[in-house]
Amino acid sequence: PIAPLASPVPPGSASTSPSDRRSMEAVRMTADDRITLDGRLDEGVWMRAVPATNFRQQDPDNGAPATEQTEVRFVYDDEKLYMGVTLFDSEPDQLNYYQMGRDGGLPADDKLQWAIDTFNDGQSAYWWEMNPAGSMADALRGANNTNNRRWDGIWDGRTTRSEIGWTIEMEVPFRTMNFNLDTDGWGVNFQRTVARKNERSLWMGWLRNQGLNRMSNAGLLTGIQGVSQGLGLDIKPYVVGTSESFPGREG
Repeated sequence: PIAPLASPVPPGSASTSPSDRRSMEAVRMTADDRITLDGRLDEGVWMRAVPATNFRQQDPDNGAPATEQTEVRFVYDDEKLYMGVTLFDSEPDQLNYYQMGRDGGLPADDKLQWAIDTFNDGQSAYWWEMNPAGSMADALRGANNTNNRRWDGIWDGRTTRSEIGWTIEMEVPFRTMNFNLDTDGWGVNFQRTVARKNERSLWMGWLRNQGLNRMSNAGLLTGIQGVSQGLGLDIKPYVVGTSESFPGREG
């Protein structure tokens, strides 16, 4: 089971004007809601979240509707933000995915990239990407299109490939990100690449002089309230051992 295809297009995603800011709302989970991070959007809370959809092509046919539909949903609890993405594909056996390593480049892969501007200032953002094999990459984006890929945030993601295309389920603790607790709106944008078609489509900022890196052209994510930013610390105990043997030497 997956979150159902959005029909008709949700009002926040309906605009086809690059100057009208699109919006979407994150859904707060109830005490009974649980998400198993397995890349399958089969939990009931995903059904309650209205998706961002109606992506438009940046290339090759600028401004035209994307040939393959994409739907992005956000839900959250006190400590984590969850993103569920359905990437429909009419030829799922033609997906391209070569990279498995963390922070590896994906020049020839199908992929989804997304950016979240937690201060909604249009200057900086947290950036992520995944391919159908579950390869994960992240970075910090700053003003003047600076890109710090040495940043490795605390987050996790899973993908699943199926007859409808592929899906992403991602979780990121709020302590991974800096944000203003008093604001309800974050900048957000998504970019999908369909490798075999050389097609790149975006939710917002699809004009060729815009793009995912220009957060001033991002959409708006609302609804996140009453969450805990924590201390920004993560403790992971581990043990390291070594052993050496020199047969034939006395003692």
